[in-house]
Amino acid sequence: MSRPTKRLRRPARVGPGAALLLGLLHLLGLLAGCEASSPDFENALPASAGTLGTVFTDTLTVRTATVLTDSVASSVSGYLLLGRYHDGRLGTVTARSYLQVAPSGAAVPETEAVFDSVVLVLATDGYRYGDTTRTQHLRVHRLQTDLRGTATYYTADARPYDAATLGDVAFRARKPLPTVRVRLDPSLGRSLFEATQQGALSTTDELLARLPGLVLTPGPSDDAALLRFTVASSVLQLYYHLPWAPDTYGTVDFAVSSGPRHFYQLEADRRSSLLSPLTGMRQALPSARTAEETYIEAGLGLQTKVEFPYLRELQQLGGNLVVNAAVLDAEVTTDSENRFLPPPVALIPRLTDAGNHAGAYFLDSGSNIITASYQRGVSPRTGLERGTYAVPLTNYCAQVLAGSLANHGILLGPGSGDVAERVVLGSGQSTAAPMKLRLYFTRVGL
Repeated sequence: MSRPTKRLRRPARVGPGAALLLGLLHLLGLLAGCEASSPDFENALPASAGTLGTVFTDTLTVRTATVLTDSVASSVSGYLLLGRYHDGRLGTVTARSYLQVAPSGAAVPETEAVFDSVVLVLATDGYRYGDTTRTQHLRVHRLQTDLRGTATYYTADARPYDAATLGDVAFRARKPLPTVRVRLDPSLGRSLFEATQQGALSTTDELLARLPGLVLTPGPSDDAALLRFTVASSVLQLYYHLPWAPDTYGTVDFAVSSGPRHFYQLEADRRSSLLSPLTGMRQALPSARTAEETYIEAGLGLQTKVEFPYLRELQQLGGNLVVNAAVLDAEVTTDSENRFLPPPVALIPRLTDAGNHAGAYFLDSGSNIITASYQRGVSPRTGLERGTYAVPLTNYCAQVLAGSLANHGILLGPGSGDVAERVVLGSGQSTAAPMKLRLYFTRVGL
């Protein structure tokens, strides 16, 4: 990758050593500069004794790649996910959920009680991702194995289940939709009801012997939305009545929240996308192979690696380089934005290494994790509205230049869990949405 060769321009007039600084920059040919115009750098830098020059550049080489990282633990979540949608950039995304229920703590129904029906009640929250105007399906299957043998399940995990459905329902995920109710096979409900009357479902082992668990799947041809269910408010209910009061019903509730295990699975079929070569864990796919785009997708392990290969060569300027501010401008490609697939509200940068492992987070002075929020504004480059993330990297650049941190770059990932949000960013070589590192530094102590 070639180095920039244009001359640096300084935003402010400095002392008599300025000519020497410009001569050094011209000879080294490391950078090309421009006038500082971003509000992130609007505060004037104080002059100090020994200052030789203050410089702004946004043309350091930025190298990007999409990395497939580890999947996310979902069995520790308080949510279940369900749905299926097709994304022209990232392929088809499918969400399934696996759950077990707990024995009911209610009183045993009278022996004369008559079973009516069994219904799985799934409480939704406000999260939707995809096209909620389309009809989609929820199908319920019987789980074939007990989930208790594994301590933690991840979004990449799956367990076998019966192909036959116990029940299904068609719906649209438009708000408000407080619950999705699925009436299940009466033979399952009758078996559980009779065992409850006989006192044979008082323990978890007894219940799971009759019903190892349930699996929630979307319809195989659905192309709609993902929605999220709250475990705490979801329940399997047996309805019954007494012969002398046919219009009054009772219920036996088996809570999902008290069940031994639950988790959700996220699966992406990228065979028809530019990401089809990305199959190995921590593999990096350079943006040159993905149309100078780079991708981030929550829950499915896609993150963006950003490297600054020539950052340390600034040391050849001599003296002591003080980084005053550094911000990575990551711009969303305009043609990838979709009102049904909004970008993450925030991205989180973290350290990485040559093997693309996820390292430490960046912390502010209050020990809070540094994030970059999604913002919309008018591009000074094109005059058009666009979405961007401004990632603070002052400490990273300062430590790399000081030699106290290896220059392996950073990983950019989603800022929230239990979602499947995605964003498409332009690479450092993109002409439509170029990713740039804005660096403001001072050279002192010549």
